Amino acid sequence: MEQINKSKKVLKILPWYMGISYGLLFYTPISTLFFTIAKDLSLSQITMLGTISTLISIVSQPFILKIMNKIGNTYSIRIGSLVLLISVLFITFGNFYIIMLGFILESMAFVFNDMINIILRNNLKFLNRDNEYIKYKNKSFLIYSSLTAIIALLASYLFNLNHYLPMFSCAGSCIIIFLMSLFINDVKIISTEKFKDKSDFSKSILKNKIILNIILFFGIIRACIALGFSNTELFIQDNFKIFFDITNTTYYFGIIIFISRIVRIISNIIFNKVYIKFREKLIYILPILLLISFILLIFSYYSISNLLIKFSIMGFAYAIIVVLIDSFNAVIQDTILKNSNSEEHQSVLTYLSLSYKIFKAIFGCCISLILLKYSLIYVLIFLIILVLMGIVQFRKTYLKLL
Repeated sequence: MEQINKSKKVLKILPWYMGISYGLLFYTPISTLFFTIAKDLSLSQITMLGTISTLISIVSQPFILKIMNKIGNTYSIRIGSLVLLISVLFITFGNFYIIMLGFILESMAFVFNDMINIILRNNLKFLNRDNEYIKYKNKSFLIYSSLTAIIALLASYLFNLNHYLPMFSCAGSCIIIFLMSLFINDVKIISTEKFKDKSDFSKSILKNKIILNIILFFGIIRACIALGFSNTELFIQDNFKIFFDITNTTYYFGIIIFISRIVRIISNIIFNKVYIKFREKLIYILPILLLISFILLIFSYYSISNLLIKFSIMGFAYAIIVVLIDSFNAVIQDTILKNSNSEEHQSVLTYLSLSYKIFKAIFGCCISLILLKYSLIYVLIFLIILVLMGIVQFRKTYLKLL
C-alpha cells in the first residue's frame, strides 16, 4: 500500500519533471543568437560543437550504461540533472573549448536523464496502468511546449537587455530540475516471464529485420529533424539580418519561435486523436511533412520577394519541424515497443537513442564540411536527399507494419 501511494505521487511529478527537463529552457530560443552574437562563433563552429559532443557521447555511452546499471534509475536521473546544471554554467561562462566541454556534459546528462522513461513505465506497470505511457509522454510534451511558448518571447526580451540573462534563467531552471529529481523514485518490477535466452539483445535485433529497420529509420529521420531544426533557425536568422538590425532580428525571430510553440501546443493537444486515426501511417506521413518543410524554406528564399510572405512561409516550415520533434518520437517509440518483447523494451529504447546519435554525428560532420565552402541552402538540399533516402529504405518495412 505504501509503495502504491509512492508511485501515485511520483506519477504526479513525472510529467512536470519530464516537461521541464525535455530541453534547456530559455537557452533553446536564443542559442544560435547567443553563440553568434555573445560568443562570436561561426556557423561551422556551432555545428562542430554539436557534432563533437555527439561523437564523444556515442563512445562514452557503454561506460555510462555500466554506471547506470550499478547506481540504478533513480540516482541516474539525479546525476543527470546535476551534470546538466554544470554543463549550462560551462556554456554560459566558457570560451570555445569550455563550451565544447559543456556540450559534451549536456549530451551525457541527457543519457542519464533518459532513465526517466524507464521510471515512468515501471511506476505505471506497478499500478497496472502501463497502457497510459503515451498519455503521460504527451502530457509532458504539452507542458514543455507551453513553457517554451511563454519563454520564447521572454527570452528574446531578456537577451536584448543582457545577452547572458537567458542563460542565468536556464541555470535556474536546471536547479529546479535537480530539486524535483530528489522526489522521484523508481520501483522494481518482478517479472513473471520465463526467459529462454539471456543473451544480449544486440544479437536478437539482427534476426528481427522489422525492429532493426525501425531503429535505422528513426536514426536517419530523427537526426534530420534535429539538424533541420538547428540549421533552419540559423537560416531564418541569417535572412533576418539581411534586412534588419540585431534588435529587430531578435524580436522578429522571437515572434516566429513563439508562434511555432503555440502550434506545438495545439499539435500536442490533438495528437492522441490523430494517432488513433492514422497510427502506423504517421511513420510515413511525418517524414513527408519534414520533406515539405525543407522545400518550403528553399522556395521562400528564391521565389518570394515580399518580406511578410517570405518570413511567414519560413516560419510555417519551421513550425512543422518543431511539431515533428515530439510526434515522431512518440510514434516510433510506441511502434517499436509493440513489435518487441517486454524484456527487450529497455534495450530497444537504448538502441533508438544510439541510432539517432550516430546518424546525427555523421550527418553533422557532413554539414560542417558543407558550411566551410557553401551556404545553408546546400545544407537544406543535403537534408532533403537524406530524408528521401530514409523514406525509400523504410518502404518495405512500413508496408509490413500496416
